[in-house]
Amino acid sequence: MLDQYGGRARGAAPAAASMRSLAKARDHRAAGRFDRAESSLRRMLGAEPDHPEAHYELGQLAASRAPEKAVPHFVTALRGAPERPGYWLALATALLAVDRQPDARAILERYRAQSFGPEAKTLDAAFMERTFAAAQIHYDRGEYRPAEALLDLVLLLDDTHAHATYLAGAVAARTNRPELAYDLISIALYREPENALFFSGLSSVLTNRGDHDGAISALEKALELDPDLAMAHANLAGVYQRRFRYGEALRHAERAIDLEPGNAGAHSNRGSALLALGRLGEAVEAFDRALGLDPTKLFVASNRLFAKLYAADIPHAEYAADALAYGRRYADLLLRRRPFANDRDPDRRLRVGFVSGDFCNHALVRFFEPYLRAIDRDGITVLAYMTHASEDAVSEQLKTLFDGWLNLAGLDDDQAADRIEADAIDILVDLSGHSAGNRLLVFARKPAPVQVTWIGHPGTTGLTAIDYRLTDPTTDPVGLAEPVHAERLWRLPRVTATYAGVDDLPPVRARAPFEDAGHITFGCFNRLTKVCDDALKTWAAILSAVSDARLFMVVGDIGTPEVRESVETRLTAAGLPLDRVIFQPRVNSGYHELYHRVDIALDPYPYNGGTTSYDTLSMGVPFVTLRGGHAAARTGVSVLTAMGLPELIADSQADYVAIARDLACDRERLRTVRHGLRERLHASPLMDHAGLAADVDAAFRGMWRAWLSEGQA
Repeated sequence: MLDQYGGRARGAAPAAASMRSLAKARDHRAAGRFDRAESSLRRMLGAEPDHPEAHYELGQLAASRAPEKAVPHFVTALRGAPERPGYWLALATALLAVDRQPDARAILERYRAQSFGPEAKTLDAAFMERTFAAAQIHYDRGEYRPAEALLDLVLLLDDTHAHATYLAGAVAARTNRPELAYDLISIALYREPENALFFSGLSSVLTNRGDHDGAISALEKALELDPDLAMAHANLAGVYQRRFRYGEALRHAERAIDLEPGNAGAHSNRGSALLALGRLGEAVEAFDRALGLDPTKLFVASNRLFAKLYAADIPHAEYAADALAYGRRYADLLLRRRPFANDRDPDRRLRVGFVSGDFCNHALVRFFEPYLRAIDRDGITVLAYMTHASEDAVSEQLKTLFDGWLNLAGLDDDQAADRIEADAIDILVDLSGHSAGNRLLVFARKPAPVQVTWIGHPGTTGLTAIDYRLTDPTTDPVGLAEPVHAERLWRLPRVTATYAGVDDLPPVRARAPFEDAGHITFGCFNRLTKVCDDALKTWAAILSAVSDARLFMVVGDIGTPEVRESVETRLTAAGLPLDRVIFQPRVNSGYHELYHRVDIALDPYPYNGGTTSYDTLSMGVPFVTLRGGHAAARTGVSVLTAMGLPELIADSQADYVAIARDLACDRERLRTVRHGLRERLHASPLMDHAGLAADVDAAFRGMWRAWLSEGQA
């Protein structure tokens, strides 16, 4: 390719007639008379076939309409007049227009080696501006590789181009190259240390690395430089939520919206902050606004679904209808229909892939790792597909338990589905549902013959491409759950999952707290998101029935005045006496010791506690739950049933109050229930990891055989 661009400059000046014809052609082109301009230029080439200027002008005429026809004209022009910098850049531009980026780069490499005068700097600047703008368009569309290729050309001409360096860093961040992203954005900041946008972008890289404090510092610097940068306010709202600073998160999200009402991310982060504060109706409205501005933000649609699961005043059927609508809108059209090449032997070793963004320091691991350690390795090969770019020490430990590990963060959904199919996965298991980091649209493409959702989400995903949801008869009674699921329900015989416990768990309190305090302390350790107003009213009735009791509540960011005011307003409206409520901020250490302050825990509804319920029991604290009508509202029922404590399960709000009251008033019975509770948990099916693994492995084998018997393609 390169050899054809050699040549020497013409020695003779154009003839006067040619100059006049060329001038006329340029006038015609400037006036939009393209046909006449082309005719003039063709006549010139009839007299002088290799005339550089004529070929250049013909190339310019063709460039916007048929760039593939422009290329040979620019080649001829450059061959005849290589001293003209504009000819080099025109050819490079035309090559880019016909997707010949490697050839364009080769031309620019040779161009850069030339020695041109001041004219070239102006042309360079114009070329880089156009190329950078095209790269930005690709980036905004999520087309990261084409964007990166164009940025590479900009940086080839000017390796000090700060904005191209920054955007290249943003591309690296989006394609799972966090260290490169950090380096490039840091270089951009070195070039322009007062650029607020660059600091805001750096914060996203730091957030993905788990460095939330660093991200906050970067965003605070961005706002110091530009107090009205909406993106920085929106991003700061997101990071503050990860630090349980919900009041500040809400304030910054609302400031971003004031500055940029159409910022979908700001509305989404506002919804998440409201969700964390238990203001569910407002959260749904915020998510609706975000989706109205940008329907492509699927994580917002997932957050909206979670908000509806949490809300007591939204029927579960409405949640299910929305989840099914999610599937129809975003997933169903992506389904691939083609035969699978998997070996059809019903008894062979199965290849099972697990997809999650939580193969790291996350609560999921406490339920999934015990299964992973207990599976029958002779019957199953297990592969991990991590969806989050950031991995940690827990990730490294988990890798040793899998037969293969792939991080999907740098792959789009099509690429990820192709890779999973190439791995010949027989059964693909989603461990996220609509939780953060999910890759449901990979499942929508059906890269494996059998697809299952398990553990990560207490309800339907809405995807018909997911064949089964693993559950149990207590969590999802036969006949009750089928109408609100896109998936078929595969019920394990005992429990849905088992709990691994916590290393270095402090001992259970030898004496119940009431023995020393002189009064009963009820407690809730769950996120305020799960505590609906109806639950607060029930708890108010409990405090009324047990006149000297206290309510201990762990509330994130309760020390912030606006958060405390919001929480106290909700509690007062529910009838709770604030002088009998003990607020405890969330803690980074010493969490389990907080249970030493509580006699009886109260399970929220309609979205029950999950990991918290197991922690509660492991610390020797019983809890009371209300039996609901769907999986999220029956977790407590499932746990207490497996523990052999059905007497702590209420069938109505009045029953809930009565159970809590009676247990609080019968101190001897309370001592009996609390005694040996940790040991009882350890001996229950909730910690029978081998039994659970055998049940799940049998389920996978049954699903595989069912697929074979159904004659699936």
